[in-house]
Amino acid sequence: MSCDNSTNIFLLGLVSGMTSDIRSESSDQRPRMTFAYVFSVTLLTLFGLVSNIFSFDTFRQIQIRSTTVGIYLIAYSCCSIFGIIMLECRLIRMLDSLDYTGSFIICNVVSGLASIFTRICVWLNGLIGLQRSLQSFEATALLNQIRSPSAAIKQIIFIVICVPLMHVHELISRVSLPDPLLPGNYICQIKYSPPLLLLNTIFSFTHIFAPFTMYMLANCLILTSISRRRAILHQRLYWSEWRSNFRRHRHLFVAPTVALICILPQLILTLKFSCVNISLKWLLRLNTAANLIIYIPQAATFFLFIFTSEAYNDVFRRQSNLRRLLCYRFRMQNTIQPIQMTRNQTRTEL
Repeated sequence: MSCDNSTNIFLLGLVSGMTSDIRSESSDQRPRMTFAYVFSVTLLTLFGLVSNIFSFDTFRQIQIRSTTVGIYLIAYSCCSIFGIIMLECRLIRMLDSLDYTGSFIICNVVSGLASIFTRICVWLNGLIGLQRSLQSFEATALLNQIRSPSAAIKQIIFIVICVPLMHVHELISRVSLPDPLLPGNYICQIKYSPPLLLLNTIFSFTHIFAPFTMYMLANCLILTSISRRRAILHQRLYWSEWRSNFRRHRHLFVAPTVALICILPQLILTLKFSCVNISLKWLLRLNTAANLIIYIPQAATFFLFIFTSEAYNDVFRRQSNLRRLLCYRFRMQNTIQPIQMTRNQTRTEL
């Protein structure tokens, strides 16, 4: 059975899926659907911007930025901010008056950048775990060189170069096509040839499972190193110490687990359903939701790395300039101003 690519859900971009869902509704339901989608994306964007701005202000403190992990966290916050902004810019595609040039820019440039920044954040997540594990080993000349700030900057530059190169096939395959539901408008599709589809599947699995495996193995190495030293020092059973340290450092597993949970649904849907018509509304909306939750790890930087960490949370409470500013304004607004009495009122009181 042939597949009509012009109405295939899994060839549509995030916002094109939203617009297809809106335009297939009756005219009285379209404003509600539009508001629901725009509100959801804008709320996620605002939440992400606030979260990452507070995170950046915390990570730039000397206590954190002087470490190799701190450099990665600063880069993660910056890439998350850019990715979240690109997500909001993609809503421009929902304008009915958007011409082909505007559609082409949003589809091929803005959407592509949003995807690239998301993958960069996933890889930085893995490198954060790797650097944390390296800090738990005894210092050697090679280890000191690998976990130095200069090496961290080089690794970030390497990731920033390699990830876009691994998205060249996607950027080439992105096209703006006439909207079958609304003549005169355009939708964004990703039309892969069979070899490029295979390449994209390989890259998708690599972008997900390589950083996740790296992070999980790194965390296990940290727990193994700490547990072995404590077991020898306190003359306790190794696995008893390992379980105890896992409970103490379980926050290290939050970021990679959340990233995997948010990315897997879209990949599973794409692999399970190769061609589905947009008339199947529940699957269209499920795919749109799966494409949207991919951005949650970028938006929740503060809660993944600062709120769950006692050390970073302490730096935020004690040194964050933004937190001080908010606390100062809050105290000023809640300060009871003294009542200024006039001269006549003063005489009356006397």
